[in-house]
Amino acid sequence: MLNFSIRQLEVFVAVVENNSFSVAANELILAQSTVSAHIKGLEAALGVSLITRDAKKNIKLTADGHEVYSHAKAILEQCRIMSDEVCESSAQQSITIAASTDAFEYLLPGLMAQYMDTHSASRFDLVNGDSAFVHEQIISGNARLGFSGTALNRKELKYRAVCRDRLVMITPNNKRYRDMLERGWLGNQLLEEPMIVRSQTSGTKKEFDRYLEKNGLADKQLHIVARMNQADAVKSSVANGLGVAVISEMAARKYASSGDLLIFDLDREGAYRNIYLLYKKDTVFSKSERSFVNFALAHIAKK
Repeated sequence: MLNFSIRQLEVFVAVVENNSFSVAANELILAQSTVSAHIKGLEAALGVSLITRDAKKNIKLTADGHEVYSHAKAILEQCRIMSDEVCESSAQQSITIAASTDAFEYLLPGLMAQYMDTHSASRFDLVNGDSAFVHEQIISGNARLGFSGTALNRKELKYRAVCRDRLVMITPNNKRYRDMLERGWLGNQLLEEPMIVRSQTSGTKKEFDRYLEKNGLADKQLHIVARMNQADAVKSSVANGLGVAVISEMAARKYASSGDLLIFDLDREGAYRNIYLLYKKDTVFSKSERSFVNFALAHIAKK
């Protein structure tokens, strides 16, 4: 028979993650004395010391405290999943996703629409940013699933490649570049042109940097005329003649089909990157999350 409660584990985790008894008390809407009593009760039930405090009342976990914290997090996550799944039949099933720009605009809309055809009780909560933002959202727990064009944290996160995307050079649609395209020029022959690049936290930029490094080049050798955070601003600036840029092929299609841009292959072999579905390695999926992950892997792979 267990001599400790889920509530005690919840209080312990709150104290550890806030590094404070008083902040944990405010978060849980409890008196600080009640928080202290829960921690003492848990320590007594387990027969070990979990937390020590120095003269300045700074909190430090003992070796046993680290071990218990790891188990407590997993137990609380399982309890959350159990609660969600019991309630799924009477409530909408929420799936939280953080996505980088290309996946957010060109991959997820169709995927979500098809998923909803057979899972009408689901609801998606999406946030959008560059690849660094996506990783921050997953690590912080603000989003449970992510889509990104680069892998930045293989220590904590699981990456599952869902498709390959090509990097291409885009240029204004004018006579000079049309002549180059007709003569079979490649994007790597345009690297001395005025260039617009994404910010350093962009997945596309990181993959382009890898391409340059692989070919013995570097960012500083380019004639960069502008750096921009927004992908649409890059495409619009290219279309208006500011310079050329390397972007995702799936992001280039819309502008190219409208006649605003031209698309050049970077080289004859093609420069590819993976689009990843990512999540924390210790994630315990709810039924709805597991269903969507399996659907995404099966559906996108067929494209």
